[in-house]
Amino acid sequence: MLWYKLKLSFRSLAKDKLNSIINIFGLAVGMAAVILISIYVQHELSYDKFNSKYNRIHRLISQLGMESTQDYAINCRLNHKQFKENIPGLEEITQLYQGWECEIIHNEKRFFNFKLRFVDDNFNKVFDIDFLRGNPQKAWEDPKSIVISEKTANVIFGKIDVVGTQVTLNGIDCTVSGVTKNLPSNSHYDFEVLAPLKSIYPIDAGSGLEFHTYALTKQTADEKTVLNNTLKAYRKIIDGFQEDGYKTGAYFQKLSDVHLHSKNLHSITANGNFEIVLIYIFLAILILFIAMINFINIMTVKFEGKIKEIGMRKAIGATRWELIKLFVGNSILLTAIALLFGVILAEIFLPHFRHLIHRNLILDYSNNLFLSLGIPIMALIVGIVSGVYPAFFISKPSPSAALSGGGLKMNDKNVLTKLLVVFQFTVSMILISTLYILNQQVSYIENADLGFNPEKVVAIENINAKINQSYFSIKEELLKLPMIQYVSASDHIPGGGASGQAFTLLGQEENNVKSFSSYRIQPDYFKTTGIDLIDGKSFKETGEFHQKGIIINESGVRFLNIKNVIGVNVEYQGEIQEIIGVVKDFNYQSLHSKVKPLMFTHNSFEMISDILIRYQGDNLPNVLKKVTQVIRRFDPGYVLDYTIIEDFCRNKYKSEEDSMQLMGYTSILSFVLALLGLYALSLFMVQKRTKEIGIRKVTGASEWQITSLLFSTFIKWIAIAFVISIPVSYYMMQNWLEQFAYHITIGPLPFVFAGLLTTFFALLVVGGQTRKAANQNPVDSLRSE
Repeated sequence: MLWYKLKLSFRSLAKDKLNSIINIFGLAVGMAAVILISIYVQHELSYDKFNSKYNRIHRLISQLGMESTQDYAINCRLNHKQFKENIPGLEEITQLYQGWECEIIHNEKRFFNFKLRFVDDNFNKVFDIDFLRGNPQKAWEDPKSIVISEKTANVIFGKIDVVGTQVTLNGIDCTVSGVTKNLPSNSHYDFEVLAPLKSIYPIDAGSGLEFHTYALTKQTADEKTVLNNTLKAYRKIIDGFQEDGYKTGAYFQKLSDVHLHSKNLHSITANGNFEIVLIYIFLAILILFIAMINFINIMTVKFEGKIKEIGMRKAIGATRWELIKLFVGNSILLTAIALLFGVILAEIFLPHFRHLIHRNLILDYSNNLFLSLGIPIMALIVGIVSGVYPAFFISKPSPSAALSGGGLKMNDKNVLTKLLVVFQFTVSMILISTLYILNQQVSYIENADLGFNPEKVVAIENINAKINQSYFSIKEELLKLPMIQYVSASDHIPGGGASGQAFTLLGQEENNVKSFSSYRIQPDYFKTTGIDLIDGKSFKETGEFHQKGIIINESGVRFLNIKNVIGVNVEYQGEIQEIIGVVKDFNYQSLHSKVKPLMFTHNSFEMISDILIRYQGDNLPNVLKKVTQVIRRFDPGYVLDYTIIEDFCRNKYKSEEDSMQLMGYTSILSFVLALLGLYALSLFMVQKRTKEIGIRKVTGASEWQITSLLFSTFIKWIAIAFVISIPVSYYMMQNWLEQFAYHITIGPLPFVFAGLLTTFFALLVVGGQTRKAANQNPVDSLRSE
């Protein structure tokens, strides 16, 4: 019996191919969106939960600022042994220093760009670090020992049995004491080399905010009490900043919240965003819901065409409940087919989806309960929900009314269908207008005046000790090249954020400590980057790493509130110095933030992070080739590592570009699905008014009059959707734009464009149906009912 019903259902689908394809396509797209976004959401919510003790680990957050405090995910240096001894219930507290990219030499072979992190010797007691080789209890006892990842071991040695092997790390001889498994991708920190933190920062050394700190509470302890006691102990340390006029504070953050709830905190790897996760979930549900609306409308159209068949079934004894089961069964069958195609679509688009969200996701149905069980259950529910309404609606007429073709007055009474279509077009217009505004803002920030000139500026990175020691000679040789215009160096890429420093204004009794963002630079920095020096002077080339003097930006001048700042004396790092220059404001962070006070000091640490080069001409590959040749005279094994500053500044808004791309895909899908829904409804209405159309043609109505008459109904719904979409779109995008310190003003154009585009395509869809009906022979039209 079941096989017989399935055969009938498949025959029914085959007879009405167009509606069946539209239905299956719409639901398949919705299912694919849910499948892809579900694995993304699962991945984002799983961060750091591979650690067996994750629910007892908390990250320490420092609060520091002059006027008001700002949150930092880095802290002062702590003595973890003393904290553990003095705070009952605290199992461990450990610290990690972010470090830098390092160079490793083995058997005279050089390997570059390994992520080097520094950790306390109890780090593996807090986090799950699986050692493949070596003793985790003694891995960091020797200050010159390092632990490397499995990937690093294979790159350098081609094997993992390397414990005890000697290597040179950034010019220092070290011993490999352990090899670990590679960290999973859902870890908020990463490493390729782990070195003892005590080798660069002794455990009792004082410091500024430099270290990521994690506390592990005992299972049996009162977590709240332990964390409060730990905060009290830490606040005694950070309160030392109050002597310099700072406000201070601290709190703990759950490890499971680090990835998604650290929007304004700097973490070791890129943070996620819980709001983005919610948006993805919303978009998946939205696409699926629109597909369900189409499904309901098209199923209603399909079954309405079989109203006489339904009347016959009722006449020979079929109950309404049996008819409902039949219709719902057909709906579930369609949904099952759609799920199959949805899985295929998900597999096809997975590589592009990975690229869009920058996550290496996989569709593992066997090990993912939601995919293997949740998605089929969801499909079953969608099939039942989508089939119930048309089933109840179509099975309602009596046998006599159904056999005579009456009993269904969708044109006048089916308010729900009209509301669903209005909803579809409202969503489409909202998505189109928000996409338009998003595109305007992204274009604005990509072309905004940053206050400096990033074009034809390259930052040479991977600066080791040899290059540092030879910097002045390297600069001299580079400037001999005709394509090189200026050369400088700094500890920050322009536009890439800044450090924090403070100085004391001399001659003032109150509020004399001033906190600034900070760049450490070499001479010719402003010429190289195109930053305008508007007052005073810059640093001179002396061939030495230490010069006195401070240069500030325009925001810094306003912050100090001193009319003539040139020559003002300050105390900085224990020395009396003076402000020697003022530069024009430039966006050294991003357009999300207003330009804040910034100070430039001469790089006095004999250690630079980047060599900056402004070149001439358009042959960048040749420039890089010549630069490499020059540097290799001083370091023969040097491998070029560079950043194009213009690309770097543009890529800061990658998340906005990705959002625009995602919104574009969503807009197209929802718009197509809405048009398919309109097609279904227009098809139904034309079918219902076939005889009326015939009568109007006989009485002299033109094709245009008939088309206008039928389209007038739809234009009302589109107008209602247009009115509803404007305030919703405006409110959403105005809130989004407020995250930018510099943004566009929303005008009427996005809403007008969305309305006109929707109306145009709706006219095409409805016009095709009405034109076909208007061209039909009136005799055939009058005979149709």
